[in-house]
Amino acid sequence: MASTATALSGPPYIFVSTPACVQRCLSSGVLQAKSVHDYLSIIILDKANLLFTYGYEKNLKDLKTHIPKRCQCLLMAATSSDDVESLKKLYLHNPYILTLAEVGDGKDEIVPKNVQQFWIQCSYRDKLLYILAILKLDLVQKKFGIKSAVLNAELPVN
Repeated sequence: MASTATALSGPPYIFVSTPACVQRCLSSGVLQAKSVHDYLSIIILDKANLLFTYGYEKNLKDLKTHIPKRCQCLLMAATSSDDVESLKKLYLHNPYILTLAEVGDGKDEIVPKNVQQFWIQCSYRDKLLYILAILKLDLVQKKFGIKSAVLNAELPVN
């Protein structure tokens, strides 16, 4: 807990944890509830279909009281279940559900038609100029509260 306290001496930019550890950090004062309320903008619940099975139901319900309404929540789940529906009702305000088809199932494209992806290959020197142009021309739109991503030449394409 001492190393966690040092790491969380100020509001973190990224905080990766289990729901139980977040609860411990909040109850011990290592993580300030006011910081969570003031600075948290996105929460991602990965393996949402398994979180209750792992015993985090009470932690997730308790944690919800600290999450501001403006916070965007992403639930990632391999399958849909009653647990995912419970988390959806608990954490999501106006959900947009993105269901990706299995590769090779023949039903649909891998990526649904309402999801678009564009890319520009450019040199390291020109990347900031391209990003500025894309942003100034409002070519990167935000829909359904899901922020668009702009990658640069230093990041791997995959």
